[in-house]
Amino acid sequence: MNRYDWLNRKTPRSVEQLKLWPENPRLNPEEKHINLRDFVDDMTSDETDKKQFFKLVKSIAEDGFIPADPIVVWKENDRYFVAEGNRRVLALKLLREPTKTPKSIRSFIRSQSGRINRNSIDKILVNVAPSFEDAEWYINQRNSTSSLQQSWTRVQQQRWIAELYNKYNGDIDKIESITKMTKGELENFIRILKIKDLVKLQEVKNLLSDEEYQEAISYKFPITILERFFSKQEVKDKWGIDFDGIDIRLKNRKDFLNAYATLVKYIVNKDADIKIDTRTITSNFDEIFAKLPIVNIDGLESTELLSESNINKNDNIQDNSKAIHTSISIQPPIKNDPNRNRLILSIYNINSTSYRLNGLFNELKKISLTHINVVAASMRIFLDLAVLNYIETEGIENSIKTQYKCELRDVTLKKRLEYIKNSKLTGKSQTIVNRLLDEKTQYSLDVLNGYMHSQDSHYLTKQFLNGFWDFLFPLFEVLMTINEDNN
Repeated sequence: MNRYDWLNRKTPRSVEQLKLWPENPRLNPEEKHINLRDFVDDMTSDETDKKQFFKLVKSIAEDGFIPADPIVVWKENDRYFVAEGNRRVLALKLLREPTKTPKSIRSFIRSQSGRINRNSIDKILVNVAPSFEDAEWYINQRNSTSSLQQSWTRVQQQRWIAELYNKYNGDIDKIESITKMTKGELENFIRILKIKDLVKLQEVKNLLSDEEYQEAISYKFPITILERFFSKQEVKDKWGIDFDGIDIRLKNRKDFLNAYATLVKYIVNKDADIKIDTRTITSNFDEIFAKLPIVNIDGLESTELLSESNINKNDNIQDNSKAIHTSISIQPPIKNDPNRNRLILSIYNINSTSYRLNGLFNELKKISLTHINVVAASMRIFLDLAVLNYIETEGIENSIKTQYKCELRDVTLKKRLEYIKNSKLTGKSQTIVNRLLDEKTQYSLDVLNGYMHSQDSHYLTKQFLNGFWDFLFPLFEVLMTINEDNN
């Protein structure tokens, strides 16, 4: 029997039975993917990805599911995992059960779900690979031009190579046979991933702010910039860096890491005095390189091998079998700390269709509580935007307009809170709104309104503002989708 005969056989499988693949290179490797919401949030976190996903959902709702491109799965412990077609399967799952959709896109999914007969997408035809290795082969062979199938980005491809590198214990020949890439291409991928991971060294991390570090370790970091930068011979010559297969050799480790940290700073800071992106790194290379620190390599002939063993040296780094390298152990932030310097901890993220809500949330993660007036007023505005977001995602605008006999824009925040408390909220979130609407309580809407309309200053301490936010936080978790990065 031909080892690829399984590609000619399609088997009906229930959509509910199919499990999404947590190790899919499209996903952020630094986040956990346990429930459906985790996958949705990740696959729609980028605005372009969200538009493409919406286009896919809309196409299925209009034309039904067209099995033109294979859905490839493999069986493991009596469960079927999707190797190829995760976006399509995710779209089908949401259309069948829109209540499982995150609030940020629930209104859209619900509207599209109403256009399709859900029984028609109860089962789909899939190709069942004999093993994950066979599915792995297909992933590397696939080269679709379908507008509804997105090819991997270069970063996603690099991440896939990293997974194979770990799985096969650095056996380049084995990875070469799977991917059909040349040894040189594979070594280049792995080297660049190693260079990106240098940001996790304590020597580099100490030179970055918390915000810069989080941007630098993000899976969205533009790794192509590093690839282009370190391909320049001038960089290799003047920074004393050389490559030996997949290994990195340095002439002056201390100066190199200092210069590297500065390069990373310029890349992640959009307001820096020099702009570094995939275009300027080529067109303005001389100008950029001239502004970076000098690496002193005069008279230095020997090189230091920057391998796993000496990267780890004195850096408080723990092994991580999921990474191509090592990762630094970071002390987690203390939740509900009244003396914290920022209202919102960096571990929290939201995924909303509201540009203003997303923007304000992310800015409150960065603004220091030395700016108490800005933070206080912003907290009142944030509550208003969060309630509006909830009303829109739940599709209750018309019900509120009917209740109060006026347009939604004329319904005050107090009345909006009263409506959702009585018709939607239960448990702790309902209790929070009750207290919020009571003018006699410490954390009341009256106090929030006073941040914009009164002259009182006794509620403007860092401890009080942090306490107010922590009081509201369980309500915000109901009004919108808040994710916590546990890594």
